[in-house]
Amino acid sequence: MKKKLSKKKKTAAIVAAVAIALMFFIISPLFPYAVSLSVMSVYSHIHEAASIMANKGIELAIPGGGETSEDDWYPFVMTFNPGEAFGRTVGDRNLELTILYNFGAFDLRRGCSRLYDRDSDYYNSFYGAYLVTRKDDGSKASKDSMTAPFGFDSQGNMDPEQTAIVPKFDFQHLVLGDFGIRTSEQVFEWTAETISEDVSYLGRDGWSRVDASLLVNGAAHAKKEFRQSYLQYGAPKYEVGDDEEFMPVAMRGRVYGRYFEEWDTSVFFYILTPGKETLERCDREILSKSRLE
Repeated sequence: MKKKLSKKKKTAAIVAAVAIALMFFIISPLFPYAVSLSVMSVYSHIHEAASIMANKGIELAIPGGGETSEDDWYPFVMTFNPGEAFGRTVGDRNLELTILYNFGAFDLRRGCSRLYDRDSDYYNSFYGAYLVTRKDDGSKASKDSMTAPFGFDSQGNMDPEQTAIVPKFDFQHLVLGDFGIRTSEQVFEWTAETISEDVSYLGRDGWSRVDASLLVNGAAHAKKEFRQSYLQYGAPKYEVGDDEEFMPVAMRGRVYGRYFEEWDTSVFFYILTPGKETLERCDREILSKSRLE
């Protein structure tokens, strides 16, 4: 009887210890990071299965932050399909968009991404790829919309104005909009500074490259209520005054674009970040090592 009682006490002690450890883990800054990794891994795979890549047979792999030795970017690149929202927003319902993206790494002491940290080199920063194609439903409207691939003019040159359409949609509707900023307060100014044609990138010729400056609202804000985006970025834990929330920040943008006739798809690789040094390092160490087949 004493032996059985001892085992019961030992089991109860183990259960109590596990419960206490779990409780401390849940309230620790590591918990939001664990939630983010778990949720975004599953969510991204679901969207990847319904993406333009899956539908067109495109193999596209972009390295994540795990490829570098620095604490710079989130460990892996995610996939998202905005559905009809993109075409509806830009006024062309035949357009389909798939976004691959990554953002600043988590600050494990605070339990949130450095996307919110105005003192970080990765404040408000993203990199990844956009794929845009047009649906062909056989209608006259569908055929009329296919005068030129998205992002390019009829001569095949990159359209500097259209290069800003997806970043603007991404920032305003998918990132900042979900943080709660009012539409009337949203700022997005894009100025193409240099355009280079017939650039070699990822082992292929024929890319166009745009380097741009932009002014866009920053992600810094105070948490007031739960937002779905907090599942992936964590809830913001950096101090910010009421008059400093979503304050516009000057940034640098780089976009490589190319239309692939075999896929009838425009592919754009992009980097958006405040600092030129961070942009160049991301291009050199991460984005340029992507695989597209």
